[in-house]
This record gives sequence, C-alpha cells and structure tokens, in this order.
Amino acid sequence: MVRNPRVRVFAVVAALLTLVACVPGAEGALGPPTFRLVPQGSGFVRLDVSAVGVPSATFRAVLDVTNPNPVPLRLALLEGDLTLAGTASARTRFAEGIDLPARGQGRVVLDVSVPADALPALAGALADALMGRPVAYRLDAVVGIEVLGVLQRFPRATVLAGEVRSDLALATPIVRYDRASSGVRSVAFDRVVFELAFDVENPGPVGMLVRAPDLRFGLGGRDVAALTIGSTPLPAGGRARLVQEVVVNPTQLGAAAVAELTRLAAGQPASLRLTLTGAWDLEVPGVLSRRTDLGALLDVLVE
Repeated sequence: MVRNPRVRVFAVVAALLTLVACVPGAEGALGPPTFRLVPQGSGFVRLDVSAVGVPSATFRAVLDVTNPNPVPLRLALLEGDLTLAGTASARTRFAEGIDLPARGQGRVVLDVSVPADALPALAGALADALMGRPVAYRLDAVVGIEVLGVLQRFPRATVLAGEVRSDLALATPIVRYDRASSGVRSVAFDRVVFELAFDVENPGPVGMLVRAPDLRFGLGGRDVAALTIGSTPLPAGGRARLVQEVVVNPTQLGAAAVAELTRLAAGQPASLRLTLTGAWDLEVPGVLSRRTDLGALLDVLVE
C-alpha cells in the first residue's frame, strides 16, 4: 500500500497519463493549451505620454484558451514577452490560474503594461492604434499546466501572433463651468472684467494636450471678445482646472447688457447668457494631433 501522499499523487498522475495514452487519438502525453485572441476588447486600452503625465501604455489581450486533452486541467502559468509591431515591448505573467474542462475552453484577460522606455519605439504603432489601423502582435511564452497538483511546464514557444485593431481614440474634452468661482469682477466706462473658472475633463483612455487657440466669448447673444486656452495636459481620465480673465469693451455690449453686468458686479439679481464657441486642438505629442470643431463649449446663464 502506498502511504506517502506525495508518492500517491505521482502514482495517480502516472495512472492518468497511462489512461490518456490509451484514449483514441491521444499521443500518450498531455499537450499544452492553445490560445486564440478575441478581437473585441483586445488591443491598446490606455495611453499616457511623458508630456501629459506619467508615461505608460496598456495592451489588453482577451484570450480564449482551449484544452485539447481528454482530461480536465488547470492553466497555471503563462509567462513571456509581448512583441508589438516588431518591437519587443513588455514582459507579461499570468499566474492566477483557470480551470479548463476536458476538451473545453476558458477565457483569460491579460493586461500588459508597456514600460515608459519602450514607448518611443512604438510611436508608429500607437499612431496606427489611434487611427484604427491594425497593429501586429506576438506573444512568446512558457505555458504551465497543473493536473492533480502536479505542474508541467512546456518549452517557450510562440502562443499568439497576428494583427489587432484597438478601440483607442482621442475623446472630446468635457467642460464644466464653475458658477461659484466665476463672475463679473469690475465694470468701468472703458472695460468690463469677467472671470471664468471651469474644469476640463478627459473622459477617454488617451492622455493628451488640449488647447483652444481661437475661442469666441459671447454675452447676451453677441461675440464680444477673443479668448485663448493655452496648451494644457489632460492625462487619461484626468482633469485640469482653468481660470481665464476676459476683458470686454463696453461699447460692444449695448446698454442693456452693461446694466445687467453692473448689477451682477454689485451682487444684485440679474442674468445674462454666456457662451464660448470654437474648437479644441488635441495632441498626443509625437504620436497624433487633430482638431475637433465643437461649436459651443459653454452655454450658461450667468446670474
């Protein structure tokens, strides 16, 4: 009788391998799982460059994993190197493990962090991803499977290769007007000073520089001044606080608008519609830039 638990495990595994060898079509040993990239959800999912924030990129590989063996097993290890557009880009390691039924399938999501020093060589690939063009990928890895607690490692090999299109894109910034921090600061016969405070938010996964070189500031239905927002970094999912002073010539406003502004400056009840119209220039430095014509960035009732 076998009493040592470790010996018992190896005896069971040996018996299992013998059983596999007797199964029609089996080769007498367990084979490694096979992998297929699921295009939906795969590709670059996040990007920040050094001019915007802490440089980093994330490449996601959604994988369908198939167990070709007639016995259940556990994918215990997937460790290797990711190559993108022919450039060695990142190391990856999956060791959480998933159970795979006999001749069955499971799914693994690998989020691979591309280090900052690899990003300059990937500028072309990142531009392709942002423009919806395919990017070549290859994953060379060591695969490990576990059966009854015993780990079997397979030699390093290419487990994935092909092309994938990313859903990565520059997102239009969201502008939120801060009514409490804005207002009419002074009204004089030759100038009206208005202060605008607002938050600009990047709702997307791509960090970028944003600027608005030619905005038109409107009061009471009239364009009365030009306004420029200089280059402002917006990391992926981040925001920036902007405070702009606008000086307006009262002769451009009309008597009714000046009267409303005077009441507002004195803290008295009044109202006047404020608008900002123009376009955003969006840029991922060294990768891509584009202009987004937005029409009204702000359209609020100032009270």
